[in-house]
Amino acid sequence: MEELLRQILSKLDNMEKGFLAFQEETRQRFAQIDERFAQIDKRFAQIDECFAQMNERFVQIDGRLAEMSGQIGSLTTHVEALEGRVDEMNGRISRLEQEMEEVKARLDRVEVELGEVKETLHRVETQLVDDVQILLRKIHEKVDEKSFEIYALNRRLHHAEAAIEQLQSKA
Repeated sequence: MEELLRQILSKLDNMEKGFLAFQEETRQRFAQIDERFAQIDKRFAQIDECFAQMNERFVQIDGRLAEMSGQIGSLTTHVEALEGRVDEMNGRISRLEQEMEEVKARLDRVEVELGEVKETLHRVETQLVDDVQILLRKIHEKVDEKSFEIYALNRRLHHAEAAIEQLQSKA
């Protein structure tokens, strides 16, 4: 009887160890997810730096355009030279727009990946709760099964002891 109880306790201890290992693995996975979020934050910081640099470039370009407008108004002899500069500026603006589109595309990809990470995190949290609930139900069912067996064994033992006492009292 005690051996059976020890086995039950041993199995429960093993289940608890398994659950603790599962819990530790889950914590490690959350740590990995946190690291991934830190990397994403770094990428956002880099994107912010790129936008700041682009804003500085736009300010510089705006300054140059203002200079060129003043020169066009006052100097008609430099029209061809100014047109060349304007074409150069347009090329830079086009490259900046292309870079901006690339940055936007990268940002869209990062947002999609962030959404996927959030969905994965939600699934992991949901699965963890479901798995724990299933384990607890199984433990409860096994405890109930064993308690009925223990009750039946106690009754048999009680009947056997009563029979032994009757025999002893007759002898």
